[in-house]
Order: sequence, then C-alpha cells, then structure tokens
Amino acid sequence: MAIPPKGPANAAGHGPGFKNDGFSDVKKIVRLVLHHWFLFAISIPLFLGGVYIYHRYTLPVYKGTVTMLFKSESERMMRDINLMEGFGLSAEVRNIENQSFIIRSQKTIREVIDRLDFRVSYFADGRFKDTELYQSAPFVIELEESHPQILGSPIYISMSRGGLINVSASSESGILHRFDEDRTVGRAVPFEFEKTVKPGDLVEHENFAFRIHRNDGLTSGAGEYFVQFHSHNQLTSRYRSRVSVSNYREGSSIVFIGSTGNNPRKIVAFLDVLSDVIVENNLKRKNDMASRSLDFIQNQLKNVADTLNQTQQQLMAFRQENRFMVPSEFASDLAGQFIEKEKELRLLEIKYDYFQQLKERLKSGDMKEEYLLTAFANDDAGVVNQLVGKYMDVLSELKSVELTAGSSNPYYRQLEQELKIVSETMIQAIDKRMESILVRQGEMKRQIAALSGRMNNLPELEKEYLELERAFKLNDAIYTFLLQKNSETQIAKASNIPDNEVLDQATISGVVSPDKKGNYGKAFLLSLILPAAIIGLREMLNTRVRDRQEMETIAGDFPNMGSIVRNRVVSENAINQSPHSLLAESFRSLRTKIRFMLAEDTHQVILLTSTNTGEGKTFCALNLATVFAISGKKVALLGFDMRKPRLSEIFDKNQNIGISNYLSGMNEIEEIIYPSEVDNMWLVPSGVTPPNPSELIAGERTSVLFDYLRSNFDVIIVDTPPIGLVADARILIQYSDCRLFVVRAGMTNRDHFAATVNELRNEKIDRVGLVLNDINPGDKRYGYYNTGYYGPPAEDSR
Repeated sequence: MAIPPKGPANAAGHGPGFKNDGFSDVKKIVRLVLHHWFLFAISIPLFLGGVYIYHRYTLPVYKGTVTMLFKSESERMMRDINLMEGFGLSAEVRNIENQSFIIRSQKTIREVIDRLDFRVSYFADGRFKDTELYQSAPFVIELEESHPQILGSPIYISMSRGGLINVSASSESGILHRFDEDRTVGRAVPFEFEKTVKPGDLVEHENFAFRIHRNDGLTSGAGEYFVQFHSHNQLTSRYRSRVSVSNYREGSSIVFIGSTGNNPRKIVAFLDVLSDVIVENNLKRKNDMASRSLDFIQNQLKNVADTLNQTQQQLMAFRQENRFMVPSEFASDLAGQFIEKEKELRLLEIKYDYFQQLKERLKSGDMKEEYLLTAFANDDAGVVNQLVGKYMDVLSELKSVELTAGSSNPYYRQLEQELKIVSETMIQAIDKRMESILVRQGEMKRQIAALSGRMNNLPELEKEYLELERAFKLNDAIYTFLLQKNSETQIAKASNIPDNEVLDQATISGVVSPDKKGNYGKAFLLSLILPAAIIGLREMLNTRVRDRQEMETIAGDFPNMGSIVRNRVVSENAINQSPHSLLAESFRSLRTKIRFMLAEDTHQVILLTSTNTGEGKTFCALNLATVFAISGKKVALLGFDMRKPRLSEIFDKNQNIGISNYLSGMNEIEEIIYPSEVDNMWLVPSGVTPPNPSELIAGERTSVLFDYLRSNFDVIIVDTPPIGLVADARILIQYSDCRLFVVRAGMTNRDHFAATVNELRNEKIDRVGLVLNDINPGDKRYGYYNTGYYGPPAEDSR
C-alpha cells in the first residue's frame, strides 16, 4: 500500500502526519492513572493519615463573639448641646475603623485584664497534647505578689491521692516580675527545683513563691499538671492580637466583637468583661462630662451668691437710711430695661471670654476637656461645641495611638491631619462667633448708654436707689440662670444611660483552627496532585517510546503490523524453543498481517530495520523467518548487517564465508547459503566484516543476489543495519517488498524515531509497517493477553 506524499518535517522533527501527543487525551490520562495506581494508593493514606495525626495532637483554637449595638443617634446628655460622649457618638467614632481601634486599644484591653484573674494559666500535662484548664483545675495557685515570679516558665505539679503535692521546675532563663508593683525586676538564672509539699504550704524559691490550695469543687485531682505565670502587660498584648471587630454590614451600627483561644470558657469570660467595660466606659464618659459641667456651674453659683448677698445688703441699708420705699413707675420700667440689657451684655462678655480662651488653646495646642463650657452654650454656639467635641475625640484617639503604636504609625499621621483640619475649621467658626458677639455687644452698649442718659434725668435719690437695685437684680438673674442650668445638668446626669448595648451575650461560634473539613479536603487534593505531578513530570522527561499509542502518535499513518511480547526464554530462536508461547503467537500474528499486505506477491522480500542498535530487529528477523519456515514456506534469512553481524554470532557462522565475500567477488551465491536447524530455513550470513559495506551493497552483485533468492525461495527475510544510523538499509529498501520498522518499547528514542520516520515519509517509501517489540504482556497499555488460553497443541497451526 502506497503512502501518499507528505510535506516537509516541522521544526520539531515531526511531519504533517504527526498527531497530537495525546497527553491531554482523557483515555491516556486515565490509562496513566491506572498504570500508576500505586502512587495514589500510597499518597492518599499518607496525606489523610498525616492530617488525622495533626488534628489528633493539635490544640483546637475556638472563636467566641459578642454582638453589640452602637447607637447612631444617641440621646444627648444635655438638651441642645453637642458633647463628647465617648464610644459611638461622633461621626468619626462611629466609623468602624475607629470603633475597632478604640475597642482593641491597650487601655481598654488592659482594663479587662485587670478585672480577670488570668495571671496563672493551668494545664493538664499530656503525653502529646497539653490541655488548658480554666476554673476546672483540681487546685488553685495563690501568688505571693511581693515576691518575684518567673514568667512563662512551666512549673510542674503532681497531685497524689494521698494528699501530697510534688512541685518541680527548671529553666535556663526567664523574666522575673513583681505583681504588687506590676514591674519587671530582673532575669532568672538557670535553676532546678523540686519539692514535696502539703496543700496550703508555701512553695518558695528565689524565682517564685506561691501556695497551692485544693479546689473543693473537684473531687478527683490526681494527675500531672503544670502552671505558668503571666504579667498583665503580656496578657494585654496577647489578647489585643486576638480581638477582632467587624460590623454587620456597611453603615450598620451592629458590631461583632470576637476573640480566639484554646479554652472556650476563658474566651467567653474575656468577652463578657470586655462588653461590660465598653458599656461602662461609655456611661462613665457621659457622667464625667456632666460632673465637670456641674462643678463649673457650682463654682459660678458660689461667686455670684457672694456678690448677690453684698448687693442685697447694700440695697437694704440704703432703704433703711433714706426711708426710700418704692420708685416711680417710670423709673421702675427704665431700671427693668437697663437690667435686661446689662444682663445680656454680661452673658455676651462671658461667652466672648470663653471663645477667646478656646481660640488661644487651639493655637497653642493646649486643649483640655473643661473648655467645653456647656453652661453658656445655646443654639447659635452649637456648631462650635460640636467641633470641640469632635476635636477632643480625635485628640484622645491620637494620644492612644501614640501610646500603643507610636508616632510613626500611618494611622497616627492620618489622625494628626484630621486634628489639624478640625482645629482650623473650629478657629474659623470661633472667629465668626466672636464677630457676632462683638456686634451684639456694641448694640447692647448703645442701648445701655441711651438708657443711662434717660436715667440721669431722675432725682439723685431715686437714681442712686435704682443703681443699687439694678446691681442686685442683675446678680439675682444670673444666679437664677445658674440654678436653672444646675438643675438641668443634674437631671441629665441622673437620666444618663449607655449608648452601647449588648444584643447577644458572648458565645463560642465555632472552631477556627484546625479546620478539619478544609484540611482533609486539602490533604486529599494534595494526595492526588502529588502523584499526578510525578506522573506528569515523568511524561515530560520521558524520551522513550513506551507503548503502541505513543508509537502510532509519532509515526502518523504508518500501519502497526503487530506487537512482540517480551522474550522470557534463553534462546534467541524463541519460536523453535517454545512454539506455544505468547511470543510465538505474536510472531504468527505478524506473519498473518504480512501475508495480507503482500497477498499478490509470490516471492516475498521482507526487510527489517530500526532506529538504533539494540532494538531487537535481528531477534525479530530470526523468529519471523522461523514462523514462516514452520508454516511450510521456504525461507532465506539474510544477515545484511555486515557491521555488527548478530546472525552470524547466533548461528556460529563468524568464520564462514557470506554476503561480504560474495559482494566482493570472492565467492558465488551457492557457496554462501547454509541450511539451519529449522526445517525449510536457510541462512545467508554476513561474512567477513568489510571496510566498505555501503559500497558493496550498492554494487550490481546485490541485485543478482536478490534475483537468485527470489527464484529459489518463497520468503526472504533481510536483517539490515539501523536505518537511523547508516545508509545500508536505504540501499536495500529497493529490493524489498515489505519494510518492517522495529521499535523497542521503553528503549527507542522518541525524537530519533520521529526524525527517521519523517525521513522515510519524505522519501515516499511505501509498504512500511511498524513492529513494537519487547512489550510486557501483563501491562494493559499494550493490549490484553491471556497466558491460560494457549495450551501445547499436538502440532503447529499452519
């Protein structure tokens, strides 16, 4: 069958008949997976077992959450006044980032730690995993707070049923801390300690001192335990890193506060106290502002009361001395107007003085909370007071960030910029407010001057009385005003409630780590990826033709003539030694396919070649000649590989004359043909190794030789040198009817084979068939072979 003309080979050395390499083909992937099933059988239990062991001996990390509401519209401490009220009231503080920082601030967490007794951690000493006990240990440690205590170093406690307690400890170094002074007092030197004590006895060493009391709530306490001591600063830093804050959704005032740890009861206790601290701090801040306002008002009341008493005594003394009872109606009306104007002018002066001081404080950066003077605030000053509250919020947060994170923190610089903007805005608002006050003062002074001129026309006695009465009434009005503000502030303070509210108490929401489901999923995925990666890497690094599919993929449309199973017998002539084996049957199958290919040819010349040496072409030639011979054909086996005469070695004809002798004209054809031990098969050995095999084969005597053999034999099997290495086989192709290209599984180089096949295709050589040699009959990649099917028949089937 003729091979149609093909185009030139591509850059990879594969011609246009070259198919896809098939690696992406589903069937090939499945076949590769099945072939390497043992890799998956090893990796899957290995990875899943590793995850099981990891989960078995790893302490779980739990997460607890408490849900709180930070009201967006809080009830104000005082009506018509915007005050700095703590958590969750100003726009900045309501921001979730600011909320998160305030809740996680060192000040807040430290206050929580100070309320909890976390200084001593109790653990059950396990062989592979230690379990933390909180309020469930069979004993309680009472620290001697004035004695230095080593931090973080385990102190082992063994409880016996007899009542005695064995205490042991050792360490190379450690920090020594005094809890009564809350400070570090040095470092411990290497030590070892062991002592047996009774409950309540003092366990004392230069690095620690404490008493052990039995926990009456637990009846069983025998076992191995250990404790560790922690300072409040250590605990604060540790729990700050564990706290997380998130809102329900963007713009929502519902906030989830979470914390993680190894002991669920400890997490719940921490979150409960944290939520209490947040609520209490909010209420405390509001009450502190009210208290400062009350103190200011009461100081002012004291000063005004003294002045009021003096003016009242002066007025009464004037009446007694001058027996003056009641001024005229005109004079009383005039005095009333005068008092109202002076009262308003006095309040304007107080406000102007407040704004002046506030402005100076802003410019100098010396702002304090008492400068939020709420007693004299009203609607027209609300903007300034609101800005003051915002300024104090930002300033407080700035100081907190500086204390905890330092001035180099990006958030600190952001707050600095924000404080500068608020300060500039406030100064502008104060300037406008002061301008308005000055305008109003000028107007009041003109009205007072006009009233004073009218009062000058009154009689001297009545005028003097009205001046004393005016001073008294002015102080009385201010005193009444302050009393009213004092009452309002006290009522507001008494009615203060927290703006923050706990919606859901602290609960354990689940296990954060280890994630069993996720870890098992990842382990299973890795157990598949790793073998797949190994298989893929082997495929990428593979340079050999391993199976029929790879051979057919590279060879394109060259037909596959058959597969030869691996030879497991000692003899090269496996057909003659084991005629009923799988190997013999594979050669019979090859013989049948050759007959179909060459059905019209009476005298058949079959040429065998390969890409390189060692691929089994001589073995295939010998056994193929044998199966033709035992089928009744008269067969001539030619050893044209004169460079490495393997056939001569197999038949022990190295010293005999052969093809090289004939081609060089030294002998005749009849002299180089030898009978073999196989009936109907004759051997034509290579002869003496010549220096110029290709030139001899290209001579005219080669054509004469094949003409003679065609006329005297039915089948001529030609063993040639590798066509991929030398030109001998190409010269002999013209004398053959069928060209068998032997490919050895697991040995033939893919690129060399592809290059050789492309050359044959480009040279338009027809009747080329592929033979895959040395396949493993147990490997399903090569087909299905059943050794039990073939029994030793009485005679060979022809």
